[in-house]
Amino acid sequence: MFRRSSRKRKAEEGFTLLEMVVAVLIVSVMTAVIVPHLTGIGDRADKAACAQNQKAIRGALTEYYLIYHQYPAGDTSEQLQTLVEDKLLESVPKEPSGGSYEIDDTDPTQVVVMCSVHGALGV
Repeated sequence: MFRRSSRKRKAEEGFTLLEMVVAVLIVSVMTAVIVPHLTGIGDRADKAACAQNQKAIRGALTEYYLIYHQYPAGDTSEQLQTLVEDKLLESVPKEPSGGSYEIDDTDPTQVVVMCSVHGALGV
């Protein structure tokens, strides 16, 4: 008495195996294209942050040199601490990749700030 049409019953059965395979294939291709672009984002962000830190350190060292006609004494950590104490830096910059900074101020005409991970950026 309540007989459903075969067309309506087929529509209620779900997806065919071929439709599922095509859907999985499309998702796989999209993943293969997108994932390589996403994996390098963190590295690029760390490198950009490191470049900004180096620029801030160089700027603070230049300002210190203009005030005192010499660079701060000591090793890099002591120099950075002096820049913080003189309020030329808000705080000692942390290298985003876990490395460290090194200051080469042997040439008073050009101070070089290097990172143990990325090297000298933006010189």
